[in-house]
Parts: sequence; structure tokens; C-alpha cells
Amino acid sequence: MIPIRNYRENLGVLGNSNFAVFLTATFLSNMGSALVPVALSFALFAKGAGTVGVSAVLSAEVLPMALLLLFGGVLADRYPPRRIMVAADLTRTLTQTALAALLFQPFLSYIAVVPLSALLGLGNALDAPGRNRLLTQIVPSALLPSANSLIMMAISFAGLLGPAIGGLLVASVGAGWAVALDALSYLASASLLLALTPQKGLSAEDSEPGMLTALREGWTAFAGRPWLWMMVCLFAVMQTLSWAPTEILGASIFSRQVHGAPYWGFLLSAMGIGAMIGALMALRLRPKQPIRAVLLWLLIYPLTPACLAGSWPFWAQGLCFFLGGIEMANVNVVWESTLQRAVPPEMLSRVSAYDALGSFCLMPLGYVLAGPMALIFGIGGTLWLGAVIVVIFIVGLLLFGRVRSVALADFP
Repeated sequence: MIPIRNYRENLGVLGNSNFAVFLTATFLSNMGSALVPVALSFALFAKGAGTVGVSAVLSAEVLPMALLLLFGGVLADRYPPRRIMVAADLTRTLTQTALAALLFQPFLSYIAVVPLSALLGLGNALDAPGRNRLLTQIVPSALLPSANSLIMMAISFAGLLGPAIGGLLVASVGAGWAVALDALSYLASASLLLALTPQKGLSAEDSEPGMLTALREGWTAFAGRPWLWMMVCLFAVMQTLSWAPTEILGASIFSRQVHGAPYWGFLLSAMGIGAMIGALMALRLRPKQPIRAVLLWLLIYPLTPACLAGSWPFWAQGLCFFLGGIEMANVNVVWESTLQRAVPPEMLSRVSAYDALGSFCLMPLGYVLAGPMALIFGIGGTLWLGAVIVVIFIVGLLLFGRVRSVALADFP
């Protein structure tokens, strides 16, 4: 049994009022966001959009994020990241309010949703890069691993509640209410972020480099760490060839079943439960070789697309999504804590932007290719193909010593 005293030590970061506010804002915005994929996908399928239409909507959200992440990283290193994140939340509030209004209409073309999805992607691009830097401004370095674990727990709990609530709202009152709740969550997040009092960061007057110079400095910091860019390449392959098709094709599979929305929402919620447990595990675990630990955890991931590809019994699919959640939480906590320790604070937003760009920039391509690949290989074949490629990539990096042997002792 783990002594209660150790839990209290790990949870001591909650005594930091700034962090408690940040954690609450993170939970609310993520819970709102978790409502939308189930609600919007099933709403579009119900209105005849088909796999191609849903892929277009999801791609429209991710593409602007991929294109503008680096710009957001420079802004978050140059100006107070909290200010940029509040602007992002307000942008997303307006976007989701307009989308909810569209979904309340009796007739809807998926084409009308595309520009709103693009604006949502813009808000995401402004929000994501500054989160790591803002966290380092409100939490002492020694408490960052615990803070990341608790953030992962909050995101996981949001991932548990969001899909389940989204599926129930679709089945009862309609997708528009789920999106409206998402808009409200972004507004609440912006209000909470305004209440933070972070340490003084770099001001615009102190920031001498121009945009291109700042991007080049960030690239040098990113490319100069082989373990970092190699892992980001793995994340890019996994997101593009496996997770993006799994999102599209999984929703497509269950959309053909009676009352399929709650079942698909349940699987995503099972992943959320697993992620909560994984985040609790991450509070305790401190791997000395963090990249090796991330790669070993990632070996669990292929079970998620495999269970859908193989049409396994629903209880087995739930178990695989549950294990996938445990894997995801541990990977995210260890990865973010490693970045925060390995990268200087003045470069962290830009390096985080390159990380997010590399991990997600090809996701629109994955969404677009999911439909054509399913026509060529079948739904099961497409899901199996992505799972196998991910396993090959992980094993290759485990065999490569410069990545596998990275240790915490290598960082100051």
C-alpha cells in the first residue's frame, strides 16, 4: 500500500491558488471540447454528410492550427502567455456559439460548418503553445511533474464526462446543445485565466528578435535535440495513419448501429476512465529514462484501432480503450514534464509549438485519407494498417540508443 503521506506530498501543488485556478479552467474547456466530436460527427452523419463530409469538417479545424501554431509559439514567448490564451478562449466562445446556432436550424450543409471549424482551429493554435510556459510561471520547477499529473487527471475526467454527455445530448435534445455548452466552457475558462497572477514574463519591449529570427531560434532548439524530433516524428505517424482514421472510422462504424452514439461515447469515456487512472499512476512514477518509458507505454496504443478493426466484442473494445487511456495519460505526463525540464523557459513556447506542429500537422491529411483508404483497404484493413505501422516505428526507436537512453540526469 502507498503511504497516504506520499499522496499528500504529490498533491501539495493544489495549495498553489494560481494552479488550482489554471486546473479548473483546463478541466472546463476540455470537458466542453470533449462534447463536440461525438455530437458534431453524429449530427453531420444524420444530415447526410458522409465520411468525406465529416473528414472535411475535422480537417478544417486542424489545418489552421497546423499552419499557425508556430506563430502562436512566438507570441506566447514574446508576450504574457495568459493574454494570448484568453484571446484564444474568447475566439472559440464566439465560434462555438455560431456553430450551435447553425445546428439548431432544421437544414444544414456541412459546407457551412467548415469556416467555423477553421476559426476554432485558429483559437487552438493561439492557445496550445503557451500552456507549458504559463504553467512554469505559476508552479515551482520541483512540482511540475505533480502539476502535469493533475492536469492529465482533469483532462481525463473531462474526457470521461464529455463524450458520455455528448452522446446523451445527441440522443435526447440534439447536437446544438452540446456545442452551446462547449461555447460556455470556453467563456468560463477565459474568466478564470483572467484571475491568475503569474510571475512576470517577457514583455514585448524586451523581445528583440523579429518573427523569422524567433522562429529560427526555436527551430535550432528543437532540431538540436535528436530524441525530441524523432519522437515528434513518431507522434506524427501515429496521429496521421492511425488515430485520425480511428476517430473517423470508429464514428462511422457506430453511426450505422441503432443508438450507436451512446455506445461510441461509452468507448471514449472508457478511455477517459483509463486516463484518470493513468494520471494517478503518473503521480507516483518518475522514470529515470523518460523517453524509453514513453515508448514502452506506446506499445499499448495499437490495441485501440485493433479492437475496432477486428470487430471484437463490445466489452473487449471497452477494455482496449480503457488501457489506451492509461497509456495516453502516462505518455502525456512524462513527455510534458521532460520538455519542461529539457528546454529553457524562454524557448519553451516555440519548442512546444514545433512539437505540436510535428505531432498534428499531418492530421488533416489523415482525416482526408481515412475515407479513400477505407474504400481501398476496407475499414478494418485501414485500422490494422495504421496499428502495424505504429508498432514498427516504436520498435525502431526502442532499438535506437540515442533516443532510448535519454535520461533525466542529462538535463540541468
